[in-house]
Amino acid sequence: MNSINRRNFLRGVGVSLALPSLESLQAATGHKSTAQRFVCVATNYGMNPGGFFPEQTGSNYTLPTLLKPLERHRKELSVFTNLDHPEVGGGHGCSNTLLNGVELKDAKENPQRLLSLDQFLAEKIGRETRFPSLRMGSGGISWSRAGVRLPTMGNPREIFAQLFLEDNPKLKAKRKQYLSEDASILDAVLEDTRSLSMRLSRTDQEKLEEYLTSIRDVERKLQRRTEWIDVPKPKANSGVIEGDDENFVDLAYPYNTSVMYELMALALQANLTNVITFGHPGGNRLFPFDGITYGYHSLTHHGKRPDLLKELTIIETFYTQQFAGFLDLLKKTKDSEDRPLLDSTVVMFGSGMGNASSHSSRNLPVMVTGGGLKGGNHHRFERKGRDGRPLCDLYVSILQKLGLETDRFSTSSANLNHLLG
Repeated sequence: MNSINRRNFLRGVGVSLALPSLESLQAATGHKSTAQRFVCVATNYGMNPGGFFPEQTGSNYTLPTLLKPLERHRKELSVFTNLDHPEVGGGHGCSNTLLNGVELKDAKENPQRLLSLDQFLAEKIGRETRFPSLRMGSGGISWSRAGVRLPTMGNPREIFAQLFLEDNPKLKAKRKQYLSEDASILDAVLEDTRSLSMRLSRTDQEKLEEYLTSIRDVERKLQRRTEWIDVPKPKANSGVIEGDDENFVDLAYPYNTSVMYELMALALQANLTNVITFGHPGGNRLFPFDGITYGYHSLTHHGKRPDLLKELTIIETFYTQQFAGFLDLLKKTKDSEDRPLLDSTVVMFGSGMGNASSHSSRNLPVMVTGGGLKGGNHHRFERKGRDGRPLCDLYVSILQKLGLETDRFSTSSANLNHLLG
């Protein structure tokens, strides 16, 4: 395998060499947390603010148009107005900053700043599962500690196969060979860096030690992948993607959204992963719904035209309808402790883009539920000039709910524990 393919393989299995963060966020959990899992559902072009944000605050708010499908879940749901990432500007790139609050251009000197919430959680609560994180649908929101935007899987058949179908012996043997070769590469790198260390200044030696720490982390990841190769996968009914004589399953987007949600619930129930992201794509596709005559991207630039807003509402209502169905599924599906999955899973819906019509990254459409978080309210924060409350304050509360003893994440300034219990 040549060097380019080897690099692609390393990236494909989710390992990269990078300096570790200087500001440690190590967690020391002294008790078992109520919440054990995290799911993020993201829309690429945000949600139309006029249809998403309630006018009233508190628990007696009137559900706006786009949230009406979530009526049956409102007692568990927390909706927020005026959350955003203070350091992020506008444009389509802001969609990629949802889970880290940092733009690529601002992290050139320190790529580790791009580490996203889901990948940080994968390091902390995903180590004991077959898949530290499962990245589904459209990509862009998951970033490794090396500052690499991570790929996603959008084909339900491929996802089902990866989760539940055993690889043939030849493929298993080839994967073991690749992992062994990569371990050898790391051994060579370690040997070279040790010989280099004696000729470096103290500052450079500290940087080199950080680099070696990253290599040791890669070694651990490769070892875990090797250990999982021969562990049998759980079994699942292929009807979720194949259908049966009475039910046809459409695996084309957007009709496969419900299938993706079913796969997510199955993966959580089988303890295959504790961390999932699912992205709805952008683009200018023509959604195959009655009443849609313009491409999706064109509709997001509606300029408040009633006809375009009406069509955009059809698409965005579909998003919340499907999300409501996912919450139904998590409520009725039991985990290994016979609890509803929603009780032990923090679920977030959001976007790194606020108002797509103006490419604004302000006032992001965000709501959370599950995992023992207090719900039932709409919270509105005051804006200070251009900025609202840092979205990463919410992330600190989510991290703490998941048992991580940390008071900072990315651009956070505090937490929202007083609102979420």
